[in-house]
Amino acid sequence: MKDGRESITRREALARIGGAALGSALAPSLIEAQQTTKKQPAGKRHPAANSKRPNSLWITAEGVPLSVLSCYGSHLMKTPNIDRLANEGMRFTNSFCTNALCAPSRATLLTGKYSHLNGMLGNPHLAPNVGSFDPAQETLPKILKRNGYQTGVVGKWHLDANPGEAGFDYYVYKRGAGGPYYQASGYLRNEKLGSTTTVEKSYPGYITDNVVDFTKEAIEEFTQPFCMMVQFFNDHRPFDPPHKYEHLYDDVRVPEPGTFYDDYSNRAAPAREAKMRIADMPDFHPPADLTEVQRRQWNYQKFMQHFLGTMRAQDDAMGRLLEYLDERGLADNTIVVYTGDHGFFMGDHGWFDKRFMYEQAIRVPWMIRWPGKVKAGAVSDSWVVNIDNAPTVLDMVGLPIPADMQGVSIKPLWEGPAPKDWRTSYYYHYYEFGSPHWVLPHYGVRTDRYTLINYYTINEWELFDRQKDPDQMESLFEWGGYKVHPDYEQVVPELVAELKKLRNQYKDATGLPVKLWPTSSYD
Repeated sequence: MKDGRESITRREALARIGGAALGSALAPSLIEAQQTTKKQPAGKRHPAANSKRPNSLWITAEGVPLSVLSCYGSHLMKTPNIDRLANEGMRFTNSFCTNALCAPSRATLLTGKYSHLNGMLGNPHLAPNVGSFDPAQETLPKILKRNGYQTGVVGKWHLDANPGEAGFDYYVYKRGAGGPYYQASGYLRNEKLGSTTTVEKSYPGYITDNVVDFTKEAIEEFTQPFCMMVQFFNDHRPFDPPHKYEHLYDDVRVPEPGTFYDDYSNRAAPAREAKMRIADMPDFHPPADLTEVQRRQWNYQKFMQHFLGTMRAQDDAMGRLLEYLDERGLADNTIVVYTGDHGFFMGDHGWFDKRFMYEQAIRVPWMIRWPGKVKAGAVSDSWVVNIDNAPTVLDMVGLPIPADMQGVSIKPLWEGPAPKDWRTSYYYHYYEFGSPHWVLPHYGVRTDRYTLINYYTINEWELFDRQKDPDQMESLFEWGGYKVHPDYEQVVPELVAELKKLRNQYKDATGLPVKLWPTSSYD
């Protein structure tokens, strides 16, 4: 251009401000400077630092999409402490959840089983319609306890069960799914180490800081090898950042993602009917005189300011946890896992929340640091799923994996090339239908190129060719119905067969049987 400005195509412009999995991008001048995290010198060594068996610190983020983590290429913000973990371990670029919802995903992480087997189909507020979590079933912490480990969980629990009965020696959690984040009351904890008697306590301060304090308190009580689960509330509604970050992004305008003005015209009915549009968010109270488009834009900016400030607090907390391991001499003998319960729509498709079998909701971060075992800075693009977490931890500490766990250990992925029979497709099943978001139940299959989804209660389908349509804007079924685009008539039978195979493999008879209507060669 004559004025010296860069000339780019519309596709390149959209790629810079939005994409299939990495959401929005801030202008380079708005990116925070990368912080330098130095390893702290060790102080007095913790007794578990000398154990012949490794400890594990298993950190589960709440609703953190890849689009906010700079180790995954985000331009939204810098996350130096989470990046440190990725740089000192292995990062997985294709990590998925089996049911993009809080409680079901956490139950899967504990059991290594899909929702239909662990019992937690949806969140507890809709129980019993979406099942419940039976603490009598086998869990990762129970197995570890039987084999000489001490176990703890702090932060978000969100299961309708006593953590002590599910296998935890130490637990402190807060009722519900999210905030408020500044709240002195509402914490539930066991009376003493090893007890299942729960008492209510009050703790002042910001919940993310409290979670780190509880973690350190638990580990200080442990005298044996331990598995400590840290479950953050960030970034869940009401997206409250700590006071020091309340106005950090006030002067920043975040560009909307390329799919922000999606009108759902080329997809099945559930996309149009779901109640999770940014324009209708009740959280931030926009001025009454705004138009629908203005309200959508106004809400989005407020949402992103809060979300990013809250995420900044989680990255700070990660720094405190890693520094604590250094200070107590635990870093070299502790496996650190960082993952998430589900992804999140950051204005993608005009939405917030998760649930749908779309890329932003089903992808989760996953990284593992294990000094001396996992090569620092390694990256794997092999597919891993949250059913694999529990089997992987057991394998890393040298314990057998129960036959009824449906996942596999991903340990082979850092020991050499991926096994030839490693998964190339993955199965997803979402169940919860109700207030406030009204997303219809669906299951589906994802391959390296295609995503096939069946909203089985109304028998509408979506098919996406992510190679040509990475943003999943155009279903190749007409109006969600039963006639597929002519170019994909041979693809659908293969995907339907794979979907049936995976449902059989994972013993899932819930929902309606896989059936295209009217009767066709696909059935």
